[in-house]
Amino acid sequence: MVNSAKKVSGSQKLNKDDWIKAAFTTLSESGVDAVRVEALAKRIGVTKGSFYWHFKSRQELLDALLEKWRIEQRVIKRVEAIGGTAKMKLINLLDSVPRGTPRNNSGATELAVRSWARNDEMAAKTIAIVDKERTVWVKNYFMVLGYSESESEARAFLTYSYIMAQGIFSIENQIGILKRIHPNVLNLLFSK
Repeated sequence: MVNSAKKVSGSQKLNKDDWIKAAFTTLSESGVDAVRVEALAKRIGVTKGSFYWHFKSRQELLDALLEKWRIEQRVIKRVEAIGGTAKMKLINLLDSVPRGTPRNNSGATELAVRSWARNDEMAAKTIAIVDKERTVWVKNYFMVLGYSESESEARAFLTYSYIMAQGIFSIENQIGILKRIHPNVLNLLFSK
């Protein structure tokens, strides 16, 4: 989601989003326990007093992080912006997952939020909402393609699982497997 946090010079006005960006970077790199006010202030290059101008507490920042992550749904927004038929939207979704370099950082934020949710009720609730939104989006497009509701739901779950698994499977010893299997996965998902 966010690749780096910028340092802020004395002449620049720091805003709430700068703190959230720095928090996303830290979350992605080191997990939720590392998202601390003092560490973020150091990362951004300001005093921690600046934090309290924008947030009442660390918890308020964490809540803002979850809300931003929930509403962004960047992949779905990009796929919708590309347009096309229902099948093309699903293919574009499936093609949006990088398959080149093993262990790339593209899913770091997703994995960090999921790890956070194992021990935090609000993060777990947020993930449940996002998972439902994503699978319903996919299911609806399979239904447009003529699959029954139950079959569309199963295909949506398989599609979402395939996408998520690419971020968690260790594939270092299976170089090129994702590129090799992808066409077959598409054939299986769209078979009648």
